[in-house]
Formats: sequence, C-alpha cells, structure tokens
Amino acid sequence: MRRIMKLGALALGLLVPLGAATAAQAAEPVPFTITEQVNFVTGDFTFTATGPLCPSGTFVDDVTVVAPNPESSGIESKGGLNLLIRTVYTCDDGSGTFNALKHVLLTFSDDDRFTNTGPIQLLGGTGAYTGLVGHGVDNGYGQGDVFGVGQISGFVVVQGPGT
Repeated sequence: MRRIMKLGALALGLLVPLGAATAAQAAEPVPFTITEQVNFVTGDFTFTATGPLCPSGTFVDDVTVVAPNPESSGIESKGGLNLLIRTVYTCDDGSGTFNALKHVLLTFSDDDRFTNTGPIQLLGGTGAYTGLVGHGVDNGYGQGDVFGVGQISGFVVVQGPGT
C-alpha cells in the first residue's frame, strides 16, 4: 500500500509542473478592432487594426454563400441578404496575413444605403498570425456601389509556436 502511495505522490509531483507550464503558456484573450474601408469605385479594400494585429493593410473578401433573408421579400433594393464571407487580411508591415470567416446580414434601404451585422471568427494565417484565433462582431454601413465601412470588434489570442 505504501508503495502505491509513493508512486501516486511521485506521479502527482511530476504532473503538477506540467499543468502549471501549460497554464502559464496559455495566452489571454486581447481585445481588437478592425476598421474596413471599401471604395467600390476604385476597388480599394483597406483596413486599420488595433490589439495584437498589424496596424494596417489590404483585404480581399470572397463571398461564398448568398441567401435571401427569410424576413425580406427577396433581393430587391429594400430587403436583405445573408452572406458567408471568407476574408484574407494582408498586413502592410510584412508581418503576415490573417483569415476571417464572417456571417453577416446585409439590409438595404430605399435610399440605396445598406447596413450589415453579424459574427466573425479569426482563424489563423501566415507569419506572425499562424496561431491566431478569435471572435467578434462586424457592424457596417455603406451606400450602393460607392463605399462601405466595417467596424469589427472582439477578442483574439495569438498563439506562438508550441502553445
């Protein structure tokens, strides 16, 4: 019985530091913001960001799913759409790229303006953002085929190698 207790104490003594090391390595979520600026006339898609993300860059949206909002009467000028968008942000400072998955409800008004809102997930990337994970909310507005602005805020963790 004493032998079992000694083995148990030894095993516990070996495992406790591993648990402490794992907890010490876990990164804490940090708030971030991304402000997207879209100029539909020139085709410029730029962003600025805060938190552990790079300060500025460009982005490309790939709309993978378009579905009418069930509460609207279709895709006419007054109504709405549900969009699933995969976005790649490329940092101006060369630190890498990061990826997002957005699910937004786009709502149109009679005066050619629109708003959008929905959740966003940040899902890895390249360079400094390989281990990036996070979530937030995208709220935006714009006017027809002239401009669009996205205001994204949430929390992100940038995990380094081995975490």
